[in-house]
Amino acid sequence: MSTDPILRLYLFFATENDSALILRRSGKKMYNLIGWDRSNDGFVEGQWLKKSVRAEDCALSPDGRHFIYAVREANPDTRATSNYTVVSRAPWFTALALFPQEWAWRSGGYFLDNDLYRIHGDTDYDDIVGAADGLFQVVVGEITKDCRTGLRLRNGQPAPLSKALRDQLLDGGPVQRDIAMDRYETQAGRLYRLANGEPELIRDFTDMEPQFIRAPYDTRSKQDVADDWHPLRDDG
Repeated sequence: MSTDPILRLYLFFATENDSALILRRSGKKMYNLIGWDRSNDGFVEGQWLKKSVRAEDCALSPDGRHFIYAVREANPDTRATSNYTVVSRAPWFTALALFPQEWAWRSGGYFLDNDLYRIHGDTDYDDIVGAADGLFQVVVGEITKDCRTGLRLRNGQPAPLSKALRDQLLDGGPVQRDIAMDRYETQAGRLYRLANGEPELIRDFTDMEPQFIRAPYDTRSKQDVADDWHPLRDDG
């Protein structure tokens, strides 16, 4: 049996520009984010995270600025509990919003546009960080005369959604979007562009070392974080 570490790239594409995000898995509980500008194949290494991330429940905003990801099997003794969903600023894991959730299968979410997002199971769980300024969570609430769909913001106001978007959500969502996946391919830690049906190597991400850095928008004081803080902390 092979004991080589798992190495896999998950690709997420913005739909309004050439921004993309790579979620790189290099172990059962080792992930890092890489920003990607597809217009010039420029890359920016973001944060690393020592958690189990549910890649299938992650999403990138249409403008590529924000990322939703889901964590499972984390430390149950923290405020975040064992399973939770995070909204962050790409390519960083540090939470702008964090939703502790009881079940991993209900975690994750998706963006409706650049400002509105949905969290699976969001009627049961609240954000414990509250730093996602300008972003608004859409929930299913009470149907009233002023909101006949029940789709509301957390403050109770009807969600500002187009009729087409409301209909798609009420049919079960999430909204389907066209992506550039058919133009790219990954093999282990390597990223390829498909040119005339043949893979052309863009970048090899096989050998990367963890970077213990804070997100540029992390404004917590030294009193709020331990002196040995870094994004790989198991209890963070």
